[in-house]
Amino acid sequence: MKIDDIYLLLWHINGIGYKTIQKLENYFNGFENFYEVDKTEIYKIPNISLKVKENIVNYRSSTYLEMIKENMYKNNISYITINNPRYPKKLKNIYNPPYVLFVKGNVDILSEFSIAMVGSRKPTIYGIWCAKKFSSELSSLGINIISGMALGIDFYSHLGCLNNKGKTIAVLGSSIDKVYPKENINLMNDIIEDGGAVISEYPLGTSARPIYFPMRNRIISGISDGVLIVEAGEKSGALITMDYALEHGKNVFSIPGNINSQMSKGTNKIIKEGAKMITCVDDILEEYNIFYEKNLYVLDKEDIELSKDEQKMVNILKEYGSLHVDLICKYTKLNIKDILGILNVLEIKGIVSELGNKIYSINN
Repeated sequence: MKIDDIYLLLWHINGIGYKTIQKLENYFNGFENFYEVDKTEIYKIPNISLKVKENIVNYRSSTYLEMIKENMYKNNISYITINNPRYPKKLKNIYNPPYVLFVKGNVDILSEFSIAMVGSRKPTIYGIWCAKKFSSELSSLGINIISGMALGIDFYSHLGCLNNKGKTIAVLGSSIDKVYPKENINLMNDIIEDGGAVISEYPLGTSARPIYFPMRNRIISGISDGVLIVEAGEKSGALITMDYALEHGKNVFSIPGNINSQMSKGTNKIIKEGAKMITCVDDILEEYNIFYEKNLYVLDKEDIELSKDEQKMVNILKEYGSLHVDLICKYTKLNIKDILGILNVLEIKGIVSELGNKIYSINN
């Protein structure tokens, strides 16, 4: 039996994780003859519970292995082990890397340059705008976006990347066939269809559990080249990813937020503690000596012909920042019907975006 097959088999046996596989590998001095080892020898292994030993004896068979592989084949899911050359080197170097990664989509993308983006599951309009803006701009430069496919910032980080035809990686806190949350199944399909990947360390049939999400976060950090905290409260789970990033020696970035917003207390706090404050993608890129021709990246809005009223509205938004349509009405002194029509035209021209709840902002 090949070493990859042994890892896959053991990874599916209840009670076996990274540390147990290490113990087994050390005890037998490798797995070359593991399949032929007498069961009495397995019961002699120290520091492993009797229940786990019984599971090894009962499930150490080629029949069980074939069942596992057949189930993966039916779900169009592949796997790579820590022994495989395609296993991401960045992930291999962390403490407690998963011995097996299950993948649906593009395996090779896991080793490419990527930035992880994480944050609150209940973001503000500002947080949503930031997630879409930064993921879109980074992906336009060929930088892959990694996130956890949860609700909130994760969702919009993936979406911003997909909207700009970029590639994104979703790391799940469940198995790939048990998507959580279920409402993101269409997002998962879009990620795969657009050349990205959905990955998990959990064998098929594993439902999401609270303990799995912090463990998932170590993989998000592990395969990334840096972690951007978009918007997070003081006790947000996104800060766990930041802790892993620091442990892994990765760059940590944070977008500043409103000092009166509970959803910005975490991001503002970590900036004070040393995370790099980010107000534009250049702040991230300079850490990696990445340069680009800006006129190829940002549409030159000076070349877009605007009517007098359109230009008036653009000037107001540039001066005051994000505004509700009622305030735009107040500052421009135009009627609401005309304003909505002009804003619609400016959105089509790519000059403004609605952040939600009829709040509009200039696109950078």
